[in-house]
Amino acid sequence: MTDNPIFAVAARAEALRAQGADVITLAAGEPQAASSAAVVEAAVAAVRDPATHHYAPAQGDAALRTLVATVIAGDTRLPWSGEDVQIALGAKHALFLAVQALIGAREEVLVAAPGWPGHAEVVTAAGGVPVPVAADEQFRLSVEALDRCRTPRTRAVILSSPGNPTGAVHPESRLRQIADWAECNDIWIISDDIYRAFDYTGTYRSVLAMAPQLRARTVVVGGVSKEHAMTGWRVGWLAAPPQIIASARRHVSRTITHVPTVNQRAALAALGDSTTPVEAARDYRRRRALLVEALNGIDGIECPLPDGGMFAFPDISGLLRDRGWNSSADLAAWLLDTAHLAVVPGEAFNAPGHIRVCFAVDDDTLITAIERLRTALGSARYKPAMHHLEAAR
Repeated sequence: MTDNPIFAVAARAEALRAQGADVITLAAGEPQAASSAAVVEAAVAAVRDPATHHYAPAQGDAALRTLVATVIAGDTRLPWSGEDVQIALGAKHALFLAVQALIGAREEVLVAAPGWPGHAEVVTAAGGVPVPVAADEQFRLSVEALDRCRTPRTRAVILSSPGNPTGAVHPESRLRQIADWAECNDIWIISDDIYRAFDYTGTYRSVLAMAPQLRARTVVVGGVSKEHAMTGWRVGWLAAPPQIIASARRHVSRTITHVPTVNQRAALAALGDSTTPVEAARDYRRRRALLVEALNGIDGIECPLPDGGMFAFPDISGLLRDRGWNSSADLAAWLLDTAHLAVVPGEAFNAPGHIRVCFAVDDDTLITAIERLRTALGSARYKPAMHHLEAAR
């Protein structure tokens, strides 16, 4: 089995740094910023509390589960309690817990293409078969595409909005159509809401807000990793019907015992902080515009403005054709070795001819990265809008 291409890029970037190279990474699936002071202080206080030094409930801290339930109730417009929530070691672990509760051996789960490779990976890890479903030109799933991929072994679809790597947000009408299709075909929805805070168009909606009748056939997955810059803390969750939560709790109890209590206390502090995600979304909106404008100024690159998330996902097929690279992976390797700039090739997302570029970095890092792109790939067409640059500086 080959390594995840995203991890391979990160490993190559680290190797170059070890050799003394000044590498800029726009390949990471995480904010560059550190976790907030409130999160760190809560963790320090938790370490000093002897109660955190011992075993804790497998389902997770009761106060954290209750607060998660409140957040999900706000998104879905449905009542939730702490008993509906299982705390996990990050959203990826939560996705695995959901899938392993839903499928038997060799049963199928539909995943978007382009899409985050972790969705397919958790299905495989749970003994299932991930089935890629081609998204439309706006990188959204459609019922027509879902139905073409449905078989008698299809048990669930993973729906991510905003999506990774595309940033696509599914509009209300599309969510209703997908919900109706799932209900008619007895298929579960696993809603990966990890990028919910980064919606730049005001169109993000939870699928359950559009289709409350699917409450008994939907799993909601989230975490603090992205909106609170806490990827290393590994705290996520799933909210689901009782039988799914019971299965997830058994799995946690039999394997990891529980998510570390100190980390859960840090996550509790994060969810009590409504300022950090709002400020991050405001900064990302501005950086998104700066990066997309720069990418579109390079001959052979076409980059749509993403609706949400932390990434631009440009089509570089014209650049490959005109400059002689055979693949996005070749271009990404060349940029890393030549310009010391790390991006992720589209092959990682089942989307050759694209690259993923993260804009969840500070202003100086992004501006320097853009200058390196201009030097390596630049075109006379690129004339940066000064109001973006001035705002970033």
